[in-house]
Amino acid sequence: MSHLRQVVLVSLILGAVQSISAQQVANPQAVLSGVVALLGATTVQSTTLSGNAEFIAGATDDTGSFTATCSLAGSSQLQLQLGSSSRTESRQTVNGVTGGAWTDNLGQQHSMATQNLFTTASWFCPHLALSSFLQNTGISIQFVGDETRNGVPVVHFTVSTPPVDSSAQSLFLSRLSTTEIYLDAVSQRPVAIAFNAHSDSDAKIDIPIEIRFSNYTNSNGVWIPYTIQRYVNSNLSLTMQVNSASPSSALQ
Repeated sequence: MSHLRQVVLVSLILGAVQSISAQQVANPQAVLSGVVALLGATTVQSTTLSGNAEFIAGATDDTGSFTATCSLAGSSQLQLQLGSSSRTESRQTVNGVTGGAWTDNLGQQHSMATQNLFTTASWFCPHLALSSFLQNTGISIQFVGDETRNGVPVVHFTVSTPPVDSSAQSLFLSRLSTTEIYLDAVSQRPVAIAFNAHSDSDAKIDIPIEIRFSNYTNSNGVWIPYTIQRYVNSNLSLTMQVNSASPSSALQ
């Protein structure tokens, strides 16, 4: 590549980053709406994913397959079929009430702790996670700034339910809902979201969770990340390699 072409390319990239930042400061909701449109997901109500999975927990490193569904209505399900175990995690919202459960390898179902139900159920579907934030009129979306995350220039938002007053309980509930969104500064696609999970026995114990998205592929007009990684306390715990994605305009 010639020196002149390099200069032009860098100038275009810097111009794109500056333009995105200016938009975010003025209207973060409009920028996220634009991202959903760029992903081709403005009419998507649900999505089904399937593919290969690798689950890591301490000395355990297990591989197998997964199927996952997410919905704009607030429900989701992730099923892992691994070589030596199986796991299911589900969330649902009925009449405005959110619930969740997970099933262990013995088939026993356990209710999710309430403190783990405040963040998005569609953490593996960034297009629907963004859409759900935008549809929730009770959520605040704030532009944080430009930064670098995992070696990539990003623009950073914080999404949360604002506290209703200055009481400790209200501030605490707002913190439980806080989610960080990181968009690639050039493509504007989500590269990561981050939030805290919490101990079942103590909501004050934060467990940092980061979901990383890469390998975006066009599936029926919608850009879906075909590599999804979940980090727990900065350690990789789950990799999902999507083989098939089926976005739909119908709820599931």
